[in-house]
Amino acid sequence: MYLDIEELAGMDMGTLLERYKKVRDDLAILNFSEYETRAYIALVALQLSDAETIAMTAQVPRTSMYKVLEGLVRKGYVTVTEGRPKQYSPEPPLALKERIFSRLGESFDDLETIYGILREKGIPQVIYTITGREKVLNKMAELLGMAKTRIMLSTSNAAILKEHLEKKFIDARNRGVEISVITLPGQKFISGVNIMRRSGLIATDMVVDGRNALIAGANLEVCGFTDNAVLAQHLEGFLGMMMQS
Repeated sequence: MYLDIEELAGMDMGTLLERYKKVRDDLAILNFSEYETRAYIALVALQLSDAETIAMTAQVPRTSMYKVLEGLVRKGYVTVTEGRPKQYSPEPPLALKERIFSRLGESFDDLETIYGILREKGIPQVIYTITGREKVLNKMAELLGMAKTRIMLSTSNAAILKEHLEKKFIDARNRGVEISVITLPGQKFISGVNIMRRSGLIATDMVVDGRNALIAGANLEVCGFTDNAVLAQHLEGFLGMMMQS
């Protein structure tokens, strides 16, 4: 049965649309696609439902719905109960908020530590900003081509990196470079590398040879890059702890 979200929320269409746009934009920062945003919001209203009902409520093409739901399940934002049909339920918004804020809190604690180290040592904070997905991917390709000993990568976008940079990763692996990757459950990567799967990733971090580091947003449209060894080694240490946890 189709659920009228406007009627459920008791809002007029204009107010509802404005609220929806704000939620959509906020969720995009957390690596939600447009369809994932619609599906998650619909599930919050439905609580528990099958793919067909979610597709109708979210106004997402049925042919895309299973792929969208699989992506949300991989990210840990939705759970699935096996059956005919499968039933899906959202992670409660408050629980999702706490998990994401916890992850962000760890990142900002890490940044505060870096700030303290730099202030104590008097080392210039040299971080360059790169904008545009193509330029970000080109910079990553450049760093992969320079790698001599090791690459550490944490990403919520393994599929995009594999699509655009697979040859660079394979070339580095074939040169004997040790590659360690942290990615979301269910995401594939090249063979012959150390892989750990972890839910809740919302960005892409890469360190090459402990000397160069890159931190990109969820959509790879902007990144910060540094060749400051102190910063790079600190991020590498943080990623190393994630690999071991």
